[in-house]
Amino acid sequence: MTDDLQGLLNYAYFYLKFRPRTVKEMRDYLYKKIEKRHWSRDDVEKTIKELLELEMLNDREFIRMFVEQRNLVKPKSEFVLRRELRQHGISKEIIDEYFAGHPQNEEGLALKALERHWSRFKNLLPRDRFQKAAAYLMRRGFGFEIIKKTIRLMEEK
Repeated sequence: MTDDLQGLLNYAYFYLKFRPRTVKEMRDYLYKKIEKRHWSRDDVEKTIKELLELEMLNDREFIRMFVEQRNLVKPKSEFVLRRELRQHGISKEIIDEYFAGHPQNEEGLALKALERHWSRFKNLLPRDRFQKAAAYLMRRGFGFEIIKKTIRLMEEK
């Protein structure tokens, strides 16, 4: 990396300081930075290549960390995870490859999500409880069959 590109690399390091990034996120960020500076898009591509070689950017690793974090903190369905990953700029092929090798336990994730919020619903009338709990799980992308099964399990506890 030439000294001329060191400033651009410093911007990239700063951006990576807060959380892992996808290649697209980094490219978009650096393109914004070069608008008012002397660098070109080729310089951005050289910087991204350098970051890839240093393994500071890795879309496959980003997917792994993103999905693990989501499943731990804010469980959502595979459908929603796929959509969020696409919004981060990861290609459909890489996402498909990841989920083919790492199938998600949708029922377990739905149960985990609902357990955290069940106290809000448990004192409602059965019909209202079902509607509110189902709406909550639907917002997280779970299918109706999984929602029914999850609510039934929670009511049995």
